[in-house]
Amino acid sequence: MSITKKVMPLILLVLFMSACETERQRPIFEYAFNNPADVGSRYANLYQDNEGRIYMSWIMGIEEDINALQFSTFYRNQWTMPQTVRVSTDFFVNWADFPSVVGMNGEVVAAHWLRKIEGGPYAYNVNLVFPGTDGQRWTDPVTPHLDGTATEHGFVSLEPLAEDRVLAIWLDGRNTEGREHHEYEDFSKAMTLRSAEVSADGEITRKRVIDEAVCDCCQTDLVAVEGGFLAVYRDRTEEEIRDISIVRYDLATGEWSEPRPVWNDGWEIRACPVNGPRIDSRGDRVAVAWFTMADDEENVLVALSADGGETFDAPIRIAGADALGRADTFITDEGSVFVSWLERRGDFARVMIREIKPDGTLSLPIHAGTTEASRASGFPRMMQTDNQIFVVWTQTAPQLRVRTALVPLTDFVREEPEIS
Repeated sequence: MSITKKVMPLILLVLFMSACETERQRPIFEYAFNNPADVGSRYANLYQDNEGRIYMSWIMGIEEDINALQFSTFYRNQWTMPQTVRVSTDFFVNWADFPSVVGMNGEVVAAHWLRKIEGGPYAYNVNLVFPGTDGQRWTDPVTPHLDGTATEHGFVSLEPLAEDRVLAIWLDGRNTEGREHHEYEDFSKAMTLRSAEVSADGEITRKRVIDEAVCDCCQTDLVAVEGGFLAVYRDRTEEEIRDISIVRYDLATGEWSEPRPVWNDGWEIRACPVNGPRIDSRGDRVAVAWFTMADDEENVLVALSADGGETFDAPIRIAGADALGRADTFITDEGSVFVSWLERRGDFARVMIREIKPDGTLSLPIHAGTTEASRASGFPRMMQTDNQIFVVWTQTAPQLRVRTALVPLTDFVREEPEIS
């Protein structure tokens, strides 16, 4: 074992022991479960298929300007050997807009990354690939947008439709081409949200515009529901209100519903906060988590629906002051909702997790990991695996590396909810 690996648990232990006494402290040994992402890895993403298998993807820095998209799967407490999807000098590497790998029935269905193109620092395209046949490891990349503009195309969410077809949504900047700074409020030149169904043979069908004006650089998210999918994203009004909207995709017709707000925060901000929402569902139960600074107050909120996302109750405040957002959420089969976020502590940030019990009471927050508060730390992600929470984040020092942890569901202690 290297000196660094010996020292890191001691550093983490000191950080944990200095945390607030009202937070549960986790055993350090939970970190040691053979994380396959090596030194130089960053910006991990997670996807869980219908069998419970977790696909963890990440960007691996090889040399200056040379990066690789890699992934491994985690199932029944075992990792597969890491696989490399692509090695290239033209990756667009961004702390908030990162690749993904999705699967179905225990097998990979597709992967995506972002490819830099000529035309500007934020000119890049979406590349989709599928497992190949006839000896090919992967298919040739497919670009789901065909506008050909040197603009931003990213913040992708994918969901498998079959073993060789996916639904993709992405932020599409084709209308922003040539936009000057003083034209930012011209809604004819706004960022759009678009979708398409993409097949392994390169066929692109059901191309749709979901929303003609959305926030420029906040993540999107997708979840499967009965008869289709729900998508969430940060919307944008002419009054520069940047609240979270939700839409439903009907698989039978290939059409999206009209956008509607999950909740009216009223956050007015004339810039993109780079802090998108996350969504999960179990049957008719839907949870949406997001960050807001409406009224200049930092809050991580989660709104719950009992009717498949048609209506939402008033949001529950999960975290307040010092919250950086970068939230994630999932629902258990038993009805609990878990929410994670980053919380600032000086130059450091802590990966925090909290449970909403089925009866509405909140658990004490748990400190699951430590990183920097900078953008370089990316966005933590989490999934349930058996009776544990699988958590992943980017550690920035002393080494840049993806870190993982397992948090037992039994660690979460109930408390009475705050009165607001």
